[in-house]
Amino acid sequence: MSNIKPIFSTDESGTTSFADEFKDKVHSLHEHFDVDSDKYLNFTELRSLQLATSGSDLTKETYVMICRALDCHPQNGISIDALRLTYAAEGTNVENDYRKVFAPPKGEDDTQTTRKVVQKDETEEEVIEIGDDGFDISPGSKLNQ
Repeated sequence: MSNIKPIFSTDESGTTSFADEFKDKVHSLHEHFDVDSDKYLNFTELRSLQLATSGSDLTKETYVMICRALDCHPQNGISIDALRLTYAAEGTNVENDYRKVFAPPKGEDDTQTTRKVVQKDETEEEVIEIGDDGFDISPGSKLNQ
């Protein structure tokens, strides 16, 4: 029996594989832009995805060509499987598109961690801050004593 694992699975520890994360992100993007919740991205919905992720517009003619290339009917739109196939193609990056759509606006991410070295007397100390207010989570901070 082969030791090769299928790419679309979790490992024995239950850890999510790269493939599962990929599928989840594509699903989230599809669901986010599927405004009418019909399980397909029609022209308007796919155009919104295109504008949000690349900034470029999508013409009706290009939409029809994409649908035909992915074996989807233009009247219905792009299925989740077709979108997965699109993101699996070279030159596409679901990670980047996912971040563009779902990243919190700048200044609203309170979980951002900053590391800096502070001169204290004659010694240097690393300070780890979390959030915009600089909450100190360093090993020597009052929080960790």
